[in-house]
Amino acid sequence: MPLDAEEIPDWRARRREVILNAAAELFAGRDYASVQVEEVAKRAGVGKATLYRYFPSKEELYLESLERALGGLEQKLTAEIAPQPIPASVRLTAMVSALVGTLGEQLLTLKRLGGDQSALADRTRRIIGRRSERTATALQRVMAEGMASGEFRKIDLEIVPILVIGMVSGGIMQAEERPREALERSVIDFLMSGLTNLPPFI
Repeated sequence: MPLDAEEIPDWRARRREVILNAAAELFAGRDYASVQVEEVAKRAGVGKATLYRYFPSKEELYLESLERALGGLEQKLTAEIAPQPIPASVRLTAMVSALVGTLGEQLLTLKRLGGDQSALADRTRRIIGRRSERTATALQRVMAEGMASGEFRKIDLEIVPILVIGMVSGGIMQAEERPREALERSVIDFLMSGLTNLPPFI
């Protein structure tokens, strides 16, 4: 008995995911130039020609893996962390940890893009900027709930989420040699002190 169309395994989509997984692992925290298409294909268990049928260039493969990583971060923040019935401070701490983890891998690649890759760097920044807006919205939601419950003092919900992303991004770009755990602890300490202890800024 033949399978219905909905029952036929989408092996093309699965293979594409395998290639993206391999690319994400190799691009994370490495120089863009040091990652070779042949290396990605080998890790994915496909031929180079097969990889090019899914991604026409190394640049497109990198940008798609970036979109995928940031999309995964978005999903984690908005669907996994933000809705949890736990204190806002706990959720916000988990969000900062997720930000440091994902951006720590993605921003270092951007930092290491050379002058001959300026067009790729621009496209990378645009993707990160667009995704940052959605990340800020997720942070804003948790901060607003913390304010409503009395856990956080009154803050500017338009600006503070952007500042949090800026602290994480700036720390990653400027303190590359420092352990990510140190950056994570510093951002969380600074943020929680400001949200829970200091008087409102007038």
